[in-house]
Amino acid sequence: MSVSSAVWERSGRDTMTRSAFYFVLGAILAWGFAATAMAAKVTASWHMNILEILLLGLGLPILGIVISLKSENPALSFLGYHLVVVPFGMILGPTLAMYELAKPGVVYDAACLTGVVTAVMAASGTMFPDFYKSIGGALFGALSCLVVVSILSLFIPALAGFTPIHYIAAGIFALYIGFDMWRASELPATLDNAIDVAVALYLDVINLFLHILQIYADSSSDD
Repeated sequence: MSVSSAVWERSGRDTMTRSAFYFVLGAILAWGFAATAMAAKVTASWHMNILEILLLGLGLPILGIVISLKSENPALSFLGYHLVVVPFGMILGPTLAMYELAKPGVVYDAACLTGVVTAVMAASGTMFPDFYKSIGGALFGALSCLVVVSILSLFIPALAGFTPIHYIAAGIFALYIGFDMWRASELPATLDNAIDVAVALYLDVINLFLHILQIYADSSSDD
């Protein structure tokens, strides 16, 4: 059993109302994105070496995900959450600064569109449970293919510059937002579960944002 599946298969009693659960989940997500933005602002002018990139982009976030999803202690889960959102912000800082320098306002525009898509897809996850229940396997397959293509793009420059891939990826992560919200509705309404779901949704949304940002950048380069 994977770490993530252990979270989604949890059972037990609710410790808060479902509306309170969604409120807390939204607040945790909002704080996570604020922490990411603050960290990105601090590191916007940094020039990172490969070790820093690996530590901030892979090492600390993976550790944070494991801590959060394995723990059923809200305090530990919240610590794990911060090991995801803060390092991601730090690693994104120079990248976002580069996009903003090339096209002022593009980061804001991408963030706004990401917010709208996230709100719509999150709502759909609670409104259409039967739909999301039926697409889990297809979504996982699509994400697996996307990972393979992303790896290949490191060695094949033509793939890296193939804009339709970013549209497809944005669609996959948008659907994952709805899918994870549906799965959240099946979990016991507890504080620890809210934090763990926030980790999954944060990763969905940040990936959606990055692909939307790339779409905006590609469209501006075509003008």
